[in-house]
Amino acid sequence: MAIDRRHLGYALPPFTVEVTPARIALFRKAIGADAGAPDVAPPTFMKAVEGEQNSSRRILEALGVDLKRVLHAEQQFDYLGPIRAGDTLAVQRTVTDLYDKKNGAMDFIVIESTVSHAERGLLGRSRQVVLVRNPQARAGAETGAAA
Repeated sequence: MAIDRRHLGYALPPFTVEVTPARIALFRKAIGADAGAPDVAPPTFMKAVEGEQNSSRRILEALGVDLKRVLHAEQQFDYLGPIRAGDTLAVQRTVTDLYDKKNGAMDFIVIESTVSHAERGLLGRSRQVVLVRNPQARAGAETGAAA
């Protein structure tokens, strides 16, 4: 089933994330990054920030996506400034593209996010591509081709 193009531009309401020293320490431990300033988050911490409040799940559910058919296909980050302990970050996530391949057997959802600080401005951007498998679309296309 193709994702309805009317969802293009769908955006979650902006939300905030509090960055604590404990969260940075836990993240560093999880990724095995013991080195570095303890009050500065590793760049990949931005993925944890943008995923707060189940934001990815909320976007997919708003688009009517069956979560059992989802694969994380691609992720790209632009790091523009450090995330530090004590920061309150503003996160905005928007669906910026929807397309399909293989006669609708695969839908792609592009979600762009920004992470900002009130005083230091934009700290980072990300572009996430989510793949939604639609095996029935492929089967239907193959059946139609054989008829």
